Amino acid sequence: MAPEDRIGTPHIPIDPERVVALVESDYPDQTTENAPEDETSQAIARNLIEFLEHEVKHGRLPVNLLPLQSGIGNIANAVIGGLAKGGANFKNLKVWTEVLQDSFLDLFDSGNLDFATATSIRFSPGGFQRFYDGWENYHSKLILRSQQVSNSPEIIRRLGVIGMNTPVEVDIYAHANSTCVLGSRMLNGLGGSADFLRSSKYSIMHTPSTRPSKTDPTGVSCIVPMCTHVDQTEHDLDVVVTEIGLADVRGMCPRERAREIIKQCAHPDYRPILQDYFDRAEYECLKKGMGHEPHLLFNSFDMHKNLVENGTMKISGWK
Repeated sequence: MAPEDRIGTPHIPIDPERVVALVESDYPDQTTENAPEDETSQAIARNLIEFLEHEVKHGRLPVNLLPLQSGIGNIANAVIGGLAKGGANFKNLKVWTEVLQDSFLDLFDSGNLDFATATSIRFSPGGFQRFYDGWENYHSKLILRSQQVSNSPEIIRRLGVIGMNTPVEVDIYAHANSTCVLGSRMLNGLGGSADFLRSSKYSIMHTPSTRPSKTDPTGVSCIVPMCTHVDQTEHDLDVVVTEIGLADVRGMCPRERAREIIKQCAHPDYRPILQDYFDRAEYECLKKGMGHEPHLLFNSFDMHKNLVENGTMKISGWK
């Protein structure tokens, strides 16, 4: 089984006697320009590509990787864009994803991508023009499928997909919040991230270590003691990557995951705060004989509360 395999026909059979008229339209999709890549997204892409190269070197991935799934946004664009550049050196790639962005056109044009399948395409206005201008080159390398097929857990698992998505925040134990800021305000829908992360061979979350804030020059930490809302559990994630580094948490117990995520992924301004939380939680919980996944429940959201009250997630201590 491969992404280029087709179920059914490349057309929809219609009884000609039932057709009253054909309406041809060139009205474009109303999309906006993509957010440009920045140093942070490029650093995340480098860390992730270095990890994939490491897996190939040690025989855990084939040289052409496994089918790729990528979410949307500037980080996802940077990762796919990085695969299109000479430094990555991956050839004969295939994609099994939900939405295609502009960077997939770069990957096609580089000659590194052989085939892609998705549910929809979401290009910028310039990307759509580029797609239609290059129709003869692209149309034989692309299939659009229904969501029941593209997001099928059984198919994702059978293909061994490498799933890559961006969360709102990840906690120190590798639970991920993909939808709700401060647990209540929906930023975006869940999309297919849960379908892919739960079923992929490699389940990867890529996020900046901090996001911009008007009230704190460092920004809001995306690595937190406890997520204010959980869409993907610790059992779904294999890898967390930020511009700071990458935490491969496969096979780790919760306390090992916490140490690795804090060390490899947290912003330097927040790392001591998160480490102090974990050390205190581990000490207090082990005293009570319940240290599998240590938490200080009365303090878990102190960073979030301080953001609401004082405009920063930097706290002076865990009281």
